[in-house]
Amino acid sequence: MRDTPQNNYELPAKGEIYIPFQQFIFGAFLSTIVVRTEGEPTALAAALRQKIWEVDPNQPVVKVETLEEVISNSIWRPRFSAWIFSVLSGLCVLLTALGVYGVVAYTSTLRARELGIRVALGATPKGVVAAILRGVLLPLGIGICVSIAVALALSRLLTNLLYGTSHTDPLTYAAAVTLLVTIGVAASIRPAWRAASMDPVRTLRTE
Repeated sequence: MRDTPQNNYELPAKGEIYIPFQQFIFGAFLSTIVVRTEGEPTALAAALRQKIWEVDPNQPVVKVETLEEVISNSIWRPRFSAWIFSVLSGLCVLLTALGVYGVVAYTSTLRARELGIRVALGATPKGVVAAILRGVLLPLGIGICVSIAVALALSRLLTNLLYGTSHTDPLTYAAAVTLLVTIGVAASIRPAWRAASMDPVRTLRTE
């Protein structure tokens, strides 16, 4: 059998000895009986209490809980931390989408004369949209590369909060890159298409 953490899963297992619980003060309240069941465990709680009291009527049964509840109670702190990070990550994603949309809309306005000349010379709306998207994806790609490098360096600090994955999990980074690129493209489509759909004559007269 492998070593098992006793008090905290984050601490390494330490050597221990077992003594009769009646020799330890409050031992009756610290003892635990583990029962394997079939079906719903809580449905057998009353029967288990009765069986224990048949052996020792003075034996206190403080509480009955499932193994899932025990595990859930033991990891509530990292779960809460993960929830906080998830909320902050969601806000960051929203700000990223708004920022990309705002930057593309602003740069498209600044390039209105250039885009109008392109359309007047025969450029199709799809070609104009593609040109704008290329201008967006290049800095976005550079930002993603820098972000991955920084994340790899700083994610070691969050190792204790990760469960079932590592701080260098390639699938996680691939999903993050895909999400950011999708957000960048989705946020750029509307202002890019609006710029490509403008009347070039009207745009050049305005300039």
